[in-house]
Amino acid sequence: MTQYIDKAIIVAEIEKRLDELWNLLPNASNIIKDNYTKEEANIIGKYTTLESFENFINTLEVKEVDLEKEKDDYWNKLCDSEFGELLERDAKWFDDIAKHFFELGLKAQKGE
Repeated sequence: MTQYIDKAIIVAEIEKRLDELWNLLPNASNIIKDNYTKEEANIIGKYTTLESFENFINTLEVKEVDLEKEKDDYWNKLCDSEFGELLERDAKWFDDIAKHFFELGLKAQKGE
């Protein structure tokens, strides 16, 4: 099963955590190479790792999907099949099922 995660949500969470880590280093701009505590080194390591992860995520391509177009294309393909006449009679039923599964996917994304 394919799952999709909203890139903007992940980036926002990373930025929130970066801010939290930065706030733990009030003198971050004054830290001199090799002159910091073990705790500061740990925070700097986490910060650097999150920055690298955010940079990687920002290289990922985001694709927008036109659900109506996808549904119409699929519907037209089905209507051209041997079941076309039957499906055309039950178009409302098809729309209801498509909407149900689309909404189910949105709920799954939100963790509901």
